[in-house]
Amino acid sequence: MVYRMQDVLRSVEAMPPPPSRTTTDDIIGRARRSQIWRNVALGSGVAACLAVVVTVPALALTGPDMGGAQPAAQPAQQQSSAPPPATPTDPPLPVKKVAFRTDLAGYRIGEFQVGPPAYVTAGYTELPVYRDGVVGLMSTPQGTSPTMLPVEIATITVYAKDVYDTATFGGAGNATLAIGQRYPMSIEGRQAWTRDWVYTSPVNPKKKMTMAALAWQHADGAWATLVPNFNSLDLSREQATKIATGLTTRTPVDLKVPYRLSYLPANWQAVAVRQNPAANRNLISQVFLHQGPVADPAARIDDVLPGNLQISLMKGLGAGKAESIKKEGVHCTPGKATCAVIHGDYRIDLYGYGGTLSDTEIKKIADGLQLGDLAHQNTWYKVDF
Repeated sequence: MVYRMQDVLRSVEAMPPPPSRTTTDDIIGRARRSQIWRNVALGSGVAACLAVVVTVPALALTGPDMGGAQPAAQPAQQQSSAPPPATPTDPPLPVKKVAFRTDLAGYRIGEFQVGPPAYVTAGYTELPVYRDGVVGLMSTPQGTSPTMLPVEIATITVYAKDVYDTATFGGAGNATLAIGQRYPMSIEGRQAWTRDWVYTSPVNPKKKMTMAALAWQHADGAWATLVPNFNSLDLSREQATKIATGLTTRTPVDLKVPYRLSYLPANWQAVAVRQNPAANRNLISQVFLHQGPVADPAARIDDVLPGNLQISLMKGLGAGKAESIKKEGVHCTPGKATCAVIHGDYRIDLYGYGGTLSDTEIKKIADGLQLGDLAHQNTWYKVDF
């Protein structure tokens, strides 16, 4: 089953008008970037529960009862219960550096592996959820062996105290996504809510998937959500609840990056950091920078955050790239607010969004990257910017 960009447009047109700064062009831009990253189930969509479907032609999903490899259908992660989109702050707030540290631990529940924590902001931490046997065949340069990586089947978002608004747990659905009623429940004696999401393939209407979403109070005044991604398997309420009950803590650890910055424009800072084990993703590191902090700690921070710069590290240069961007060094595209830094088998992409930074400034940041040992994460650096 293959999903095309036209399906993205139909999905957008079927929805109510999106919030300011989240246009059809934004969503298509997200889809294109997710193709570039080749990262399974990259989060996108609007807070009003927008089902966006993107094509990753070189990826095939396999898993229990799937009958072997199948053409990849890579709908993007649903965000109806995820953080709302951020809005621009004018003027920018004073810099308030974030400690990208978490005390959440990875854990295993039956056939599901949760974590380790992969994404930290000032207001929340995300843990990916994987399922045994559900893997993706990632594209690799010609002449090299294919790489199979786990597919993220859901995301747990753990919010700091007094950050999450339970009224955001839900959404109206659209032509391909029916969201069931909200039902109260209890998880380990604490208040919780659940809703069933029934997704219908826009290509094959007979193909449906039913997945449970959860929101639960994991500590006094603090909530967490479990939001499913779309793949070829259902996720029952019982399974989702079992995953939620395993949430646990450990000694705090920092998410780190494999470089230092010798230049950053005045009043800019990191607002979100992603660190993935190399065995789980070819998108290994990702940092979002912003002029001052994001005003709302619950706001979703992604590639259409108004006025952001993201720095992403990938393992592998990918097939079909122009030879000019396989050569060592810095390669920038005039007028596109983008630069690529090639270092051995690694590629670092810098993307500016919103016109806040000039091409010259982005190139200066790229030129000033002081790279460490990209292959060994135990040597990486704490984020001090």
